Amino acid sequence: VVVKFNVPSTCSLSDLIVDLVTHIGLEAEQGGGGSEMLLHAWNSVAARQITLNPHKKTTSNGDDNEDDLCVLIFEPLVGSQYSVSSYEVEFIKRGEFSLRELEALTSVLKLVGQKDVKQSSGKGNKSYTTRKGNGQRSKHVPSMEKTISDLEGMGVRVYGFDETSSIPMDGSGTVMWENIAGYEPQKREIEDTILLALQSPEVYDEIARATRCKFETNRPRAVLFEGPPGTGKTSSARVIAKQAGVPLLYVPLEIIMSKYYGESERLLGSVFSLANDLPDGGIIFLDEVDSFASARDSEMHEATRRILSVILRQIDGFEQDRRVVVIAATNRKEDLDPALISRFDSIICFDLPDQQTRAEISAQYAKHLTKSELFQFSLATEEMSGRDIRDICQQAERHWASKLIRGQVPKNDKGEPSLPPVEEYVACSEQRRRSLPNRTRQESRLPALKLA
Repeated sequence: VVVKFNVPSTCSLSDLIVDLVTHIGLEAEQGGGGSEMLLHAWNSVAARQITLNPHKKTTSNGDDNEDDLCVLIFEPLVGSQYSVSSYEVEFIKRGEFSLRELEALTSVLKLVGQKDVKQSSGKGNKSYTTRKGNGQRSKHVPSMEKTISDLEGMGVRVYGFDETSSIPMDGSGTVMWENIAGYEPQKREIEDTILLALQSPEVYDEIARATRCKFETNRPRAVLFEGPPGTGKTSSARVIAKQAGVPLLYVPLEIIMSKYYGESERLLGSVFSLANDLPDGGIIFLDEVDSFASARDSEMHEATRRILSVILRQIDGFEQDRRVVVIAATNRKEDLDPALISRFDSIICFDLPDQQTRAEISAQYAKHLTKSELFQFSLATEEMSGRDIRDICQQAERHWASKLIRGQVPKNDKGEPSLPPVEEYVACSEQRRRSLPNRTRQESRLPALKLA
């Protein structure tokens, strides 16, 4: 039997623990009244948990006489002062609750209710943030800097934040569409479904009010980027955040998959909650979403099932007046849970670049090559991603630099270091192709490329 409920921040945690121990703790052996319980605790950057067990060691051989009942008190440490509930209490027992345990449960619920009424009646001397029925917050809203700081403290990487703030925007400077060669249909789809909705939400809302009997926003809440690795999915998400003027919250896989029971879904839930605290909204980017949101079956791990449940609830439960969009990226859409796929308003496919796109990508990293040489290089990189082409160009530059240092190639007429020829790029692409066994190898094309 499991009974779990939220405790408002207006209720004292110490009062709650004392009440629990008084009702279900063991009486102290040495007179003087009072009770005692076993307590276990753990903490992390984002939360801490207290486990109370009413029994202690009673056998003469030192073995633990464990009772099935335990009480978990979970307290988030990130953004908790802005939440209606500052911590959770959970009663767990294998079997039925005894009368004494039920009395302890009802006593805690009474304590929570009394404290909440006392503070809401104006007798308290603290100010707490509460939600109104329309989703807006009364009293105060956390500052952008505080929310960003809390997110980064959890391990979330924040891109697109104000360049003038103390928190850097990103590590490589401004990212624009011009930095992503090709993929024009995908860029147009992103602008139509995401960017315009973030920049001019009132237009979408006006259309929805005029066309629907009951108003429901038509703005996208979740978009799936599908395609092989290195095809620009993450870069596109950063461009969206930059052009929309909202932060991009990149959630690494390692902060979601926690080893502690129940912490993974709580961490993910905290990310969504803090994203809603951003004044102008934000974009939550879940990379490799297939790693923790795969299709549910009998062999699915319970922790993965709970994480998937959090994602489904959060996508459905975003507040109507918030500009928060979830962008998930995967290269294995077939592994995703069907319920999750149905939540995406749009699925944008990023396929491997075609020949023209490969030539455009090559021009960004090898601008000294002629059009015919870029065409030759694009043929050598068939079935490769934009990231592969970038890595090939970097490898060619390193190889050519080593040849210049060793004096194996001459300098140009001006006495300056010469630049890598197209043959160097083609040779590096052949080497790269041999390291990609899962992709189609164009072996028959290689001799012609060498001659060229």
